[in-house]
Amino acid sequence: METAGKGAVSLGGTIMAHSNHAESNGAAKKVAILIENRFSDLAVKILRTALQQANAAVTIVGSRMNEEYQSAQGTLLIRPDATATEVSAEDFDALVITGGSIRTNPNVVRLVTDAVIHNKWIAAVGDGPQVLIEANELAGKNVTGARAIRKDLENARANYLDAPTIVDGHMITARRPGDLPIFAATLLRSLGLNVDFPDTADHEWWVLGEAWGGSSRKEIVQALNMAIVGERYTLEEFKHYLYRLTNRDFHLLLEELCDVKRSHVKRLENRLRSAFETEVSWQARGSEAYATLQSWLQASDEIAILRRVLGDLQTGVVDAYRLCHQLSDPLTADILDVVEHDLSEYEQRLAAIYRARLKAHLQPPLPTTVPAVH
Repeated sequence: METAGKGAVSLGGTIMAHSNHAESNGAAKKVAILIENRFSDLAVKILRTALQQANAAVTIVGSRMNEEYQSAQGTLLIRPDATATEVSAEDFDALVITGGSIRTNPNVVRLVTDAVIHNKWIAAVGDGPQVLIEANELAGKNVTGARAIRKDLENARANYLDAPTIVDGHMITARRPGDLPIFAATLLRSLGLNVDFPDTADHEWWVLGEAWGGSSRKEIVQALNMAIVGERYTLEEFKHYLYRLTNRDFHLLLEELCDVKRSHVKRLENRLRSAFETEVSWQARGSEAYATLQSWLQASDEIAILRRVLGDLQTGVVDAYRLCHQLSDPLTADILDVVEHDLSEYEQRLAAIYRARLKAHLQPPLPTTVPAVH
């Protein structure tokens, strides 16, 4: 984990710059959750539940009163309590930004700007920090956010840190759904609300996330098994391809990729056993035998093998990304993020070999697997 620079401390997966300004008084805290269509299901569900359980008054703020807002995964349909047009930053102790698509609403930008002026807490997750970019409030700040907006944040002169949650002044930011339990707990503590906020980085945050309506134990175990099935199947498939390859560069890259996949399987299985005290499902174990059969039934032409490996890497990248962003378990999400990053890197390296060999006769990848996650 990166540090947040001078004066920063690490606290339970959270990097806190300066002080956390925790407030405590008898008045009920008032928090506005800003939403737009395709808002994050898990972000709104977890944050609203966590705040309400801590006896905070939550107001859902949208752009229009005569519209129901649909979440990105379709699990929530919400009608707002108010709009950014009539509310004021002074009405709340904190603003929560669950997505960046609202950055085009000038009333939201005005609300965020006023919140900064009045030293209100601003919490943004995923691409939510884009609103802070629009409000010109990130220069010199330690922040995090979705990987896709890292360059945007750096161009706004923010100091991007790849950590679950960053606190700088009255600003709290997080990267993805997996960070939500830490992010929500940090917001509650910052507002002086009661929450069991552990000081150990290896705490099982998914338990807290589940209590707030996030991913259940069953859902996380299913996701881990799904990832193991994919990695075990393709590992066995790629091992059998090695015997048929004559191109040295392709052979070396595939050997290297097999080692990487072995490390993925080991990390995923260790997570399954250590955190959830369960063994790999029979489907995951059976995937190896099926991959062996499939690899021998398929054509042995080296170009066809190259196309199949490339296609299966593409499937693996997308599945790992989707699984990572459907879970509110920080440690499992971290493993899946590594899987996605590794497979994406090998996809690019393999694509370079493919283009060099076929030149003007390129054909699309030929996956043997289908997406497991939608």
